[in-house]
Amino acid sequence: MILKNLSLRYLWNALILRAPIMAQLIVTRRCNLSCGYCTEYDNFSPPIPLEILKQRIDALHRLKTISISLLGGEPLLHPQLCEIISHAATRSLVSLTTNGSLLSKEKIEELNKANLKHMQVSIDSMYPTKDLYIQKNFNGLKKRLLLLKEYAKFKVQINCVFCPQIVNNFHELVDEVNNYGFTFSIGLLHDNQGQIQIQGEPYQSMWEYAVKKSKTLISLIDARYGSDLLAGKKPDWKCRAGQRYLYIDENGKVQFCSAKRGHLNKDLLFYTAKDLKHYGNLKKGCEKGCSINCVYRTSYVDNFPKEILKIITKR
Repeated sequence: MILKNLSLRYLWNALILRAPIMAQLIVTRRCNLSCGYCTEYDNFSPPIPLEILKQRIDALHRLKTISISLLGGEPLLHPQLCEIISHAATRSLVSLTTNGSLLSKEKIEELNKANLKHMQVSIDSMYPTKDLYIQKNFNGLKKRLLLLKEYAKFKVQINCVFCPQIVNNFHELVDEVNNYGFTFSIGLLHDNQGQIQIQGEPYQSMWEYAVKKSKTLISLIDARYGSDLLAGKKPDWKCRAGQRYLYIDENGKVQFCSAKRGHLNKDLLFYTAKDLKHYGNLKKGCEKGCSINCVYRTSYVDNFPKEILKIITKR
């Protein structure tokens, strides 16, 4: 979620028009990796055609979406990715989530020219596991991370998913990321319904260490909620998916989130302001124990408006 250093237009859209803060748009399901916990990929799907993606982006612009996040699979496999970014960047902030394995100096410079604002690189551990359950590892990406550090004009964030396989070298990973000057965020392992699958130690201590090391807006929003989930608590909150957060699948259907595909399932091209209000106000029934952080963060603006104001003004 991006709320700092926004133009007045974006702030107006977010706070007055109550427009979507983030839309996650699938550009391909195909991925060059097969991480053990991931349900977001396959190894055969063709990229979604550029013209179809442009239509979906235009629909998101019509809804005054602030940030469009391009997802896969692996988005860097899309042959026209930079054209997609350029089109989306005309009226929204554009981010990209990648495993980083396909990055090169040339690709980074192309992304700069396309006006990419933010890149999230998924890295779960210092090293891959022998069974390849964990494949996205810091050691294997060192050269590409150095290229990002030297050439990227966009912000770079490293995201790690908490699961048992990362415990032994998590602190080393956090320290290495900080040494590279990148920000750090955490995803909490969830089941296919979005419910958290881990709790207790050592995850609570790991969480505290990461939050202490990171002073980003994301970490400040996540801090208490993540701590509660890992302590076995299930705080109640109002999920604003369908309004503040949109997930657009490969078929162009709006979903509440990746774990709730099929529950909303409305064509983005026909999604309206009335739909935003209706689905945003709808109680989903899965809020307690949900660990899909991007949904919680984008809902935070409406759940805790005074808190988000304090966080922004203090930074």
